[in-house]
Amino acid sequence: MNPILPVQQAYKDFQSGHADRAERSLKALLGNQPENIDALHVLGVICAATGKRDEAIRLFKQAIGLATNNPALAVPLHYKLARAQFESGRFDEALLAYEHILSTGYLKPEILLAKTVTLASLTRYQDALHCIEHALAHWTDYAEGWSHRAGILYKLGYFDEALASFDRAVALQPATPCNWYQKGMTLDKLERYADALESIDRAITLDPDNPAHWLDRGVLRHKLGRYEEALSDHATGLKLAPDNAAAWGDQGLTLSRIQRHEEALDSYRKALHLQHDYADVLSNQALSQLVLGQFEQGWQSYEYRWKKGNADTPRHTDIPLWLGATPISGKRILLWAEQGLGDTIHFCRYAPMVAAPGAEVILEVDPSLKTIAQTMGREITVIGIGETVPQVDYQTPLMSLALAFKSDLDTIPATIPNGQAYFYSDDAKALRWKTRQDLTDGKLRIGLVCCGNPFNTNDQQRSMRLAEFAPLLQSAAADFFLIQKEVRETDLAFLHHTPKLRLAATDITDFDDTAAIIANLDLVISVDTSIAHLAAALGKPVWILLPWAPDWRWLLERNDSPWYPSARLFRQQQAGAWPDVMRRVADALQVWQAGSNLPPD
Repeated sequence: MNPILPVQQAYKDFQSGHADRAERSLKALLGNQPENIDALHVLGVICAATGKRDEAIRLFKQAIGLATNNPALAVPLHYKLARAQFESGRFDEALLAYEHILSTGYLKPEILLAKTVTLASLTRYQDALHCIEHALAHWTDYAEGWSHRAGILYKLGYFDEALASFDRAVALQPATPCNWYQKGMTLDKLERYADALESIDRAITLDPDNPAHWLDRGVLRHKLGRYEEALSDHATGLKLAPDNAAAWGDQGLTLSRIQRHEEALDSYRKALHLQHDYADVLSNQALSQLVLGQFEQGWQSYEYRWKKGNADTPRHTDIPLWLGATPISGKRILLWAEQGLGDTIHFCRYAPMVAAPGAEVILEVDPSLKTIAQTMGREITVIGIGETVPQVDYQTPLMSLALAFKSDLDTIPATIPNGQAYFYSDDAKALRWKTRQDLTDGKLRIGLVCCGNPFNTNDQQRSMRLAEFAPLLQSAAADFFLIQKEVRETDLAFLHHTPKLRLAATDITDFDDTAAIIANLDLVISVDTSIAHLAAALGKPVWILLPWAPDWRWLLERNDSPWYPSARLFRQQQAGAWPDVMRRVADALQVWQAGSNLPPD
């Protein structure tokens, strides 16, 4: 009997779904013919396909040893060996197998592509790029090669070059959904969200059953502020992938942006059920808990902010962390600033509380805040970030102090150390600023702030155009001063054509200078920036203009702040609706100018 026939029959059995029968017959054959290369080859293929990769690797190696003088058999065996090694995670061995094939002169695009993927799996991205470019030099219309080149460039962070390669790939294979999807993800990295959305739309049209397409389109729509559409995509994607913890977290974040915080918390709970230590979800959960006033749970969850995927690296981790459990009388403790300048101002109020039981407090802040922070009292030593930190016993990030003191709505330290202020302006600087101004006696002096740090992730929502203040500037009973340090180019024309509004920025070097200006004012009207925090920390009346989805510290549906007794809050009634806010501010200002101190509606 011709020995090849049983092998052919076994392969037919395997193809028809009878892998066990095929495996048994081949093993029986090899029991009698242990050097049957074809039987070893096919049995290796069956073992690889059924997850028995170690056995497949052994069989392919045995067959290769018998085919040393038969290149026609050896090359496909080396290729299948490499595939089995790759799928087993043995990337170094797979790479050697692919390199052996190429050393024989067998130069084919699929071999170079497989080597490229293996190099990428070893995170040897530059070598992988060189390998796929070798393939593209020979086969310029190799669509899969362009796609993988783009993917490697994406990994390397060369997003513009990656986009160009994805363009080549989709031009060659316009019906391949993964190329459109990956092109969309590249455009996302380039912050070209509208263009990215068009690419993901194409991917969905071609492959509507892929949950990643829907879920990432939801994320893109979220970034574009199209939250209701994003929720629709989240829902569709979650039907296709209900066990995707990241997707539940993304849905929760979108719900939080439209103030559906209870629903957001439910979505976060589902994410945490799937991945209990999911730091990004726990951190975002904290923001919904805090804005709802659920401080006990919120402060605990907020500690996960350091473990988020995009978290800054915390400083001073070599020093023991203090979160309130250990007595600190007679100890020296470092309190250090994190996040934005406004956050630092907000949480500096806790420094005197840490000092109260007899601790020596070292407060580390941004250098621009050093002078104003020193006004809190001699018991607190203030240093700038970058200065030498003295030997200390403990350290605490400023925004963890609310957890350490178990602050809730009834115990927020809003009057530290006495009265409404915990920062104080320099009297001499305040007088010097006043004497340099042509101030009209009897008129109110009002400071305005329309925008903050343009690099803040929420800047598009919290900042406004300077021209939005025009309704306020009609008042003849007040002098108005723009007290922000930087003026955006888009606001310069309005400022130059509005003599009623004076620019005070030339007098500002650090927050101590800003405090001196604020000391001469009767009222500050500001969007949610560090200057709003500074005015409130000085105890100055401040009206804070809030976006539709406010920062957690302002809570919901109230026009006052438990953190700042002198603050009054004016909230957008719908996203982006600053004109309505300014009409209410203008009406409140008329009442205030008439002598009423009633809080605005």
